[in-house]
Amino acid sequence: MLTVSVRKNLKDFSLDVDFHSEAKITALFAPSGSGKSLTLQTIAGLMKPDRGRIEVNREVFFDSEKGINLSPQQRKVGYLFQDYALFPHMTVIDNIRYGSKDEELIERLLRILEIDSIKNKYPSEISGGQKQRVALARALATKPKILLLDEPFSALHKELKLSLYKEIKKIQELFGIPIVLVSHDIDEVFELADFLVVMEKGKVVQTGEPFTVFMNPLNLKVAKLLGHRSFIRGKVVSISRNYIRVKLKSEITLRCRKRKDVSVGDEVFVSVLPFSLALSPSVESSKLVVLVKKISHSREFTKVKVEIERESVELLIPSSLSPNFIMEEGRTATIYLSADFIPVIPVVKTT
Repeated sequence: MLTVSVRKNLKDFSLDVDFHSEAKITALFAPSGSGKSLTLQTIAGLMKPDRGRIEVNREVFFDSEKGINLSPQQRKVGYLFQDYALFPHMTVIDNIRYGSKDEELIERLLRILEIDSIKNKYPSEISGGQKQRVALARALATKPKILLLDEPFSALHKELKLSLYKEIKKIQELFGIPIVLVSHDIDEVFELADFLVVMEKGKVVQTGEPFTVFMNPLNLKVAKLLGHRSFIRGKVVSISRNYIRVKLKSEITLRCRKRKDVSVGDEVFVSVLPFSLALSPSVESSKLVVLVKKISHSREFTKVKVEIERESVELLIPSSLSPNFIMEEGRTATIYLSADFIPVIPVVKTT
C-alpha cells in the first residue's frame, strides 16, 4: 500500500502530487520534466516536501501536520537508478554487500538473479544487463520496505528489457514489497504495472489500472501522452448497452467503446487504435470504405496506412492473418473496425 500526497515548491517547478495505490507495482508515467523522479525522492527521503503525507504499508514516512519525517536510513528504501550507480573499485559481491551483512540473503539474491558466476568481477567487466541485476541485488540486500525504479531499463535493448521485466515481477512475488516504477514507455508500463499514475507538469492528471486508463484517457492531451495517434472528431448520436455510436463529419457512423462520462449530443474525439481492425463483421464493428495509402511489412505485423475523414490512420495486422486482408496501395478497400478498440475522448469545453 502506498499513499503519496505532497507539495513542494522549487525555484522553477512546483510538485503537487496526490495518489493512493494498493498495487504490487505502481508506474509513474509522464514525459521528462514532469516530476516523476522528484516524487521518488520525496518517498525516499532525499527531498523534504513543504507539506503533505507519505505512507508505505501503513508506516508513515512523512506527515507535515504531525511533524513526522523519517530519515532515508529509517525509511529503508531500495533505489535503482538508470545509471546503475555501482562502485567501480568494488567487485560485484562487494557492491551487493555494501550496506548489508546478511550473507544468506546475498547468496539467495546471487542465485535468484543468476549473477553468482560473475560475483568476483568488477563492473567494467560485465554487461549492461548484468550491471542492472547487480544494482537490483544491492538494492534488495538492504531488505527494503519499498523498491523505487527510476527508469532503470531505458538504455537496454528490447530482449534484455523483457528478461528483466520477468525478474522484477519474480522479485516482487518473492519479497512482497511494493514497487514504484518511473517510466515514459507505455509498453513497459503494460508489461510491469498494476496501477498507473499519469503526471504532467508536476501534477497527477489520471490514475487507474493501466489498460483502463489507456482505453479511457481523460482528455486529448492524456491520450497523446499515452500513445494514441489518430483522432477524428464527431458527435455521439446514441448509446447502447455495449457501445457508443459516433457520427463523423462525412455522416459516417462508427461504433465505439463505451464510457460513462459521455452523453448523446456530446462532441468527442474518436481514437482509431492500430489494432482495431476486425477480421470479419460483427454487431459491434463498423464497416468503412477507406483509401489505402501505404502498406509495409515486418516480421510480426503488416502496417497499413489508410485515410479516414482526411486523417491518416495506421492499422496493424498480425503477419499470420495478413493473407486474409486483400488490400492494394492507392485503391479503396472495405474494412471493419472493432468497437472495443475505438475509444472516445471527450472534447474539453472552453468557456
